[in-house]
Amino acid sequence: MTRLEIMAATTAVIICASPLAVRADEVPTYDVRKSCKTDTQAYQGPGTAPPGANTASACVADEQTARATLVTQWTQFAPDSRSRCTQMVGDPAGPQSYVELLTCLQMAKDVKSLPK
Repeated sequence: MTRLEIMAATTAVIICASPLAVRADEVPTYDVRKSCKTDTQAYQGPGTAPPGANTASACVADEQTARATLVTQWTQFAPDSRSRCTQMVGDPAGPQSYVELLTCLQMAKDVKSLPK
């Protein structure tokens, strides 16, 4: 590799890695409506919703409550936990969930507080 190619590759790595670090500093933004719709359809099946079953709107409400909690508690979680949990839960190919992100962060915090 030439010196120019090495510099270009290094610059590309730095630019691509920067958004991950920035994202760990603030609560990510997820499209929970899509995830909730998919989840409730899978749970209920087409036309088989029992009375009082979880609906997509209830799912969205749960997700919004979890996001509000994350916003108020975000800095209480360790940066490495925020980064790891955000990467695990925030995969665009899978379901993105504030409830799952909050659970991951709470579990990581609990594990760190255990006596050694």
